[in-house]
Amino acid sequence: MANSRWRVWHRWMALIVGLQMVVWSISGAYMVFFKLPFIHGDHLVKQHDAVIHDSQAVAPFTNVLDKYPDASDIKLSSLWLNNQWQPVYHVSHHGTTELIDAQNLESIHLEQSAVKAIAEKIYALGDQPASRIEWLADNPPTELNPAHLPVWRVDFDDFGSTSLYFSPTTGELVTKRHTFWRGFDIMWMLHIMDYEERVDIESWLLKGFIIANFVFLMTGAVLLVYTLRKTKPESKINVEGSL
Repeated sequence: MANSRWRVWHRWMALIVGLQMVVWSISGAYMVFFKLPFIHGDHLVKQHDAVIHDSQAVAPFTNVLDKYPDASDIKLSSLWLNNQWQPVYHVSHHGTTELIDAQNLESIHLEQSAVKAIAEKIYALGDQPASRIEWLADNPPTELNPAHLPVWRVDFDDFGSTSLYFSPTTGELVTKRHTFWRGFDIMWMLHIMDYEERVDIESWLLKGFIIANFVFLMTGAVLLVYTLRKTKPESKINVEGSL
């Protein structure tokens, strides 16, 4: 019978797409339940406004231009150095960015201890010290875009296993990661079915499963029509009479 063939197709399609539909439901629920500001780790760091309190101590902008005439960008900010917020210039030239003291215009080279101090200063979940600091120049973890290399990674032993990544030249926070971000990344990978780069939302694997899902729905609709059109056999009632 035709409906039997449709039923077989429907069962096979259920086996093919059923598990992935469960994965889509779970991963979608995770991404909806946790808000993006939390996933991005905005709660992990203190927001510091780069206010320069003693403007008289800052070297004039023209002095920076005199020393770096080929600079393509110059930015004044403050950085936690030597246990205080210190004014610094970020000077971009020749494709790199150099950190210089805004008072004497001398170059600043950040050591491991300085990066650790910056991380502990901006960390927002208490006053606990960093549990680990690591230099990453190659082979980054999957949670870090290789374009950010090289970086300093500073870990904190908290509930979310927080990791803060810093530029080795400017001391700026590059990105932040924690357990729930890592979970979100896995859920995103499963949701879009890109198991390598985790960025392609138009992969052929995803498109194939979407088509298979439509076929599953179509076979189910055909079976529903067969069921509704099926007529019930008429009941026969024999009535015996007696004289």
